[in-house]
Amino acid sequence: MRMRTVAIVLASVPTLLAQPDRSVVEIYRQAVAAYLESGDAATSARPLASLRPDQLEPAVKAVLTRADPRELESAADLQLEIGITVAGLSVSGTGAYFDQGSRLVTAILPPPAISKGLSAVRMEEIALISSIWHRVAASTFLSINDLTGARRLIQRAGRVASESAAVFTLVGTAHEIDAGLNDLDHWDPASAKPGRTMMRASLLLRAEEAYRSALESDPGYVLAVIRLGRVQSLQKNAKAARESLERGATLAREPRHLFLAAMFMGALQESQNDLTGARQSYERALSIVPQSQDAVAALAFAELMSGRINRAEKVARDYTSARRDDAWWLHKTGAFDFEGLQWLRQHLRQ
Repeated sequence: MRMRTVAIVLASVPTLLAQPDRSVVEIYRQAVAAYLESGDAATSARPLASLRPDQLEPAVKAVLTRADPRELESAADLQLEIGITVAGLSVSGTGAYFDQGSRLVTAILPPPAISKGLSAVRMEEIALISSIWHRVAASTFLSINDLTGARRLIQRAGRVASESAAVFTLVGTAHEIDAGLNDLDHWDPASAKPGRTMMRASLLLRAEEAYRSALESDPGYVLAVIRLGRVQSLQKNAKAARESLERGATLAREPRHLFLAAMFMGALQESQNDLTGARQSYERALSIVPQSQDAVAALAFAELMSGRINRAEKVARDYTSARRDDAWWLHKTGAFDFEGLQWLRQHLRQ
């Protein structure tokens, strides 16, 4: 009798141990299905809130094993949405969610034996999904100045879209942000490491080259035009910078691009002591993205330098007293790829 009991218990152990994983798999798949149907990431991901990325791993593996393209895309996009949400709180958590999402979106392309049967149109569509997914994830890291995480994802985007103007622009943006981190104005000159000025110049040159590569690939890629103007401004090439930024502002249609063109023009005007022009540019930027800390700080400073102290205080008060629905860092610098995220959301439910 005792042996029979032991045997029954031992036979039940795999089932008992598998139950939590199976439960997580079920919860996860239901969340993914809900997201696919509703597009509401916040509500769909709520059942997953208490689960760490490592606890979700069995569920991710289960979706990978099923290899259903629609479920893979939905799961990848949900991982992306969750990673974006926690980016301002946990870089490591964001990285874990993105790594899982990267595996999911990459798996949409079936093994070679199966992919041979796919049409050229479908292959291009899969490549585009993967490229945009990785670009949005990379832009999330760029928004919080995590260049290591951003560059890892940019490389993955480049594997499926090596000649993409958008990928070249991300490469340039990473170099541009890196140059900013090496700006002596951000450091105590007495303790600055030797060679920092040279490093900054080198990074700006690499950023410029990346933006020019983007424009060789797509002459009308507006974000590359605008960011090239920013780099030219940082290189003290005011004439070229103004031409690029004015062209970029003319071509721009997306709010983020209009915002960046206005911000960068304001910075150029400020560097040339045109405070009136700078104030106007920053006001335009703030009207486009009212939740941008950078726009608030820039406008308040320009107002202060113009002797308009009351106006500077009002700008700051208006910002701090307003309700903010999104995470502050999403709007801080304009680096986050809202257009790419919107494209993924729309494509998933087409």
